[in-house]
Amino acid sequence: MDDNNNNDAAAVEDDRTFVETNIERIKSENPKERLFSITFDDFEELPSAKGQRVVSSTLSCFGSQWQIKLYPGGDKESLTGMVALFLKKCSGDRELAIKYSIGFNGDEERMIRLGKSIFDGSVSWGWANFYSRSEIIGDDEEGGFLVNGALTLYVGIQLDEFIPKNPASSIMLKLFNDENSADVVFEICEQQKSDSESDRKRAKTSTEKLYHAHRFILQHYSAELSAICATSDGMTPIIITDVKPEVFRHLLYYVYGGEISDEDFAVHEKDFINAADKYGVTNLKLEAEVWYVNNTEITIDNVIDNLLYADAMNCALLKESVMDFIVENKEEVTQRVSFQDVPGDVCKDLLVAVSRHYDEDSSGDDGEEETDIEKTFSKMRIRDLRQKLDKKGLDIDGSREALIANLKEHS
Repeated sequence: MDDNNNNDAAAVEDDRTFVETNIERIKSENPKERLFSITFDDFEELPSAKGQRVVSSTLSCFGSQWQIKLYPGGDKESLTGMVALFLKKCSGDRELAIKYSIGFNGDEERMIRLGKSIFDGSVSWGWANFYSRSEIIGDDEEGGFLVNGALTLYVGIQLDEFIPKNPASSIMLKLFNDENSADVVFEICEQQKSDSESDRKRAKTSTEKLYHAHRFILQHYSAELSAICATSDGMTPIIITDVKPEVFRHLLYYVYGGEISDEDFAVHEKDFINAADKYGVTNLKLEAEVWYVNNTEITIDNVIDNLLYADAMNCALLKESVMDFIVENKEEVTQRVSFQDVPGDVCKDLLVAVSRHYDEDSSGDDGEEETDIEKTFSKMRIRDLRQKLDKKGLDIDGSREALIANLKEHS
């Protein structure tokens, strides 16, 4: 959206109000982005007639000064009741290709609008219908986005210039299955059941595949792959019989920096979990687990199978999903499902799910703050535990108990 200041300049100056705004630089998860918070105090008291605008204090990034132009009652192109908002580059002659985001915090998540434009100082870019004024202010039932009457905007600015990517990942990927540079070779022989020994031999021969790799890469990726490499001297093939050839190929491809398609996950979901777990390719295992959880419907008929599989493969996310299903369908599960073959240590995971379900349903406040680290971790979702561990550079695979113990040790 273009808000051009050159038209009717005198009238625009009459309708412009400068306000002193509090601007703070915030650390962004995107290292290329400059993120700021800009707070407009007493939002409801700002000029709110249509066409009246409020201009913020300036912020600095990428060698230029920037301002937010806020129309509390909308600009001339806004729909009735909508707030208009624009980003303005107000210094420097250089054109900048910019990706920008403007939003504000809700109770749990940030509402963000995204844009991409060329800023040369002559025009501003943003939205004539940024957000509803009434929803920003809120009412007795909905709190809106004001805090003590102030509206805080979060403004992200990022250069949209062409920057060539670091070629290291593509160079690594080119080494995948490169016979000329490889110093270790795997022979994948999928064993297939047959009543005839001759049929078994023919089946084995038909599924033999050779994959070439590099000891240095495998040894630094996985202790399990490193140990396998140590069993062979030179280019003597290392025989693998417990993985399908195409699954092992995808596993090696992933180690070299490749990505697995949704189509391949759909065909080999559990195969990827099993192989990645055995050969220590943790990230592939967890990615396959996420795919499986998101694409598998837990039912009364398969709940125990999935629970036993999750427990056997240490798939904490899948186990959590199963436990949620059991808690949400407790009456039917109690009547129709047998837990005779379920390991006893699963009970703790079930208690955690019950506790979390109770906390989510509880609308009251007992006035006590959660201060105990162990209690805080015990109620976290698996995804949150893994994210915390990943940020610390720690192992993100394992049971709920293992993840929590790792966090406690390094907190």
